[in-house]
Amino acid sequence: KGDAIYVKPTRLALHFIFALGLLCYTFWFALQFLIPRDQIIVNNKLRKLLWFIVALLTLQLVYGALMAGNKAATAAPTWPSINGQIIPSNLMAQPEGFLNLLDNKITIHFIHRTLAYIILALMVVLIVRMQKLQLSPLLAKTRKLPLIIVSMQVMLGIFSVITSTNIIPGKWGSFEWMAQLHQLTAMLLLLSLVWVLYLIRSRS
Repeated sequence: KGDAIYVKPTRLALHFIFALGLLCYTFWFALQFLIPRDQIIVNNKLRKLLWFIVALLTLQLVYGALMAGNKAATAAPTWPSINGQIIPSNLMAQPEGFLNLLDNKITIHFIHRTLAYIILALMVVLIVRMQKLQLSPLLAKTRKLPLIIVSMQVMLGIFSVITSTNIIPGKWGSFEWMAQLHQLTAMLLLLSLVWVLYLIRSRS
């Protein structure tokens, strides 16, 4: 209304991902000057797992932007269920099947939550596998960072959903704080994975 600017959710998601890509590139470039080569280890299997998690996280970030753009938090302000259901009955409510993935608030909500649980589980697997390896001193000190951040991210996501019922137009409240912290932590999570990717290389 009034001076408010509306951005199509899909465009918002693309803008967000491209911005994060630039942030990661800048961070990687900085690490080349800051991290000594002797802090880097080689492990092909762990590197593949890391890239898989990064791919899932990228998809998750897209759906986070779709959640924000479609204001989907208020569509299911409950946890752990989604309006009383584990798998919502109206996932494919729209006649155009593919558009459910982009426009259906409940479908977006379900995918965003499910990806969060999968990524959290994969982070645990990552940490367990790293504990069995001979790590560089720097990696040994920071290996738990992605798991710590993703745990915070999941909790902030839950609080964001639950507090979405407190939204008052034109007023900054508990939901807005939770949502902003949720987005900030998402960026930190991505950077933490870039950090680990930099310290664990594949054998060329």
